[in-house]
Parts: sequence; structure tokens; C-alpha cells
Amino acid sequence: MPLTFTPMQPAPPRAQSIFVSASIPDPERWDGEFDALEITDAVVSLARTFLTAGFRLVTAAHPTIAPLLLYVAAEFPSAATERVAIYQSELFTDVLPAATRRFEAEGVGRLIWTTAVEGDRPEPGAWDRSLAIMRRQMLGETEPVAACFVGGMNGIQAEYSIYATLFPDRPTYPIGRPGGEARSLLGRRDTALSSRLAADDIYPALWRAVVLDLEANL
Repeated sequence: MPLTFTPMQPAPPRAQSIFVSASIPDPERWDGEFDALEITDAVVSLARTFLTAGFRLVTAAHPTIAPLLLYVAAEFPSAATERVAIYQSELFTDVLPAATRRFEAEGVGRLIWTTAVEGDRPEPGAWDRSLAIMRRQMLGETEPVAACFVGGMNGIQAEYSIYATLFPDRPTYPIGRPGGEARSLLGRRDTALSSRLAADDIYPALWRAVVLDLEANL
């Protein structure tokens, strides 16, 4: 008997955005524990879960994450409002991955450029001012109703700090199993999901629980 598959039936797009702060750490710049495959699995599951629930995803154009989110978004029907919004500093105009540009050209997501600071360069230690502008504009313009943190390096702390300052009463969902700097955020805010966020590695079920927790408080 042939296999049959039920196509995705996403909820109608909403106005609410979810901020995704994530990356696969660079071992040359970060020596903590992380599992690149776990980070990838967690991000893909996050994208499918929140997009199916009708939320829009907002993230910075990290080369290890933005193409993943756009790839998943391409599985869904087109919508009047973009399903993924990608922010990037003009500092990185010449090094943006071709995959990100291709997905934008095909209408899967939208790329928003932010002003670079004169004298900054697209390299570690020389981009901090430009990234700070990008992060504040990204969060200020999109006003996410929640933030999810997966893997990552120092930028995770910076984005958490800006988000918590702008939206002190809005929920944050860092997960622990993939490692990365996101693990250090566990316990900052105790919730009914704290133990699952720290330990669960069945990511589709975990993110569904997050969506239910978030919807119960919207």
C-alpha cells in the first residue's frame, strides 16, 4: 500500500513575531561545548513548529542559521506577509551567503539592511558597533512576543540583554541540550518549562510545548 503524506496546514499568518537567536559556534573563537547537529535539528524543528502555528520568524543573518529558516519557510504556502524577516548590517553586504539572497529573490523571506558604523569591518572584534545597531533596530521594529535561544556564542548574550531590556515582561526560551552560549541563559527566568528547556532533545515536542505556553499567555 503506497505511503500517503498530509501536506502542512499552517495556521493563518499572524502579526506576532518570534525572535530566533542562534548560531553554530566557531571552534576557533569559542571553546565551550556544543553539538552542531543538535543545533541544526533544534532550529529546523523550531522553524517548522512556529511557522505552522502562524508566527513570523525574525533573526539576524547568521550564515549558519538564516538559510535554515528560509529553507523551512520555503515548504509553506506563500503569504501576503513574509514568514521570515532577516536583518543584517550593511557591513556584510559583500559576504552575505548566496542562499540568503536566493531565498529573498524567490519571495520566501525579506532581508532588511541596517546602517554600518564607519570604521567597522566584517571581522570579529571590529563589528561590534554595527551589530549593536542592527540588533536594536531588528528588535525595536519587529517587537517579538517571545525569544528563543539555541547554541551560539557571545552574540547570544548581547541579543538576550537587548531583548530583556526592551521587553522585560516577555518570555524567553533558551534550550540547553545543543550546548553553546544559550545554555548559560537557563535559569535566568524560571517557568513551567524550565526543566524541559534544559534537558529535552525531542525538539518537535519541546517547541510545541513552547508554543502552547506562549499562546496561553498572549
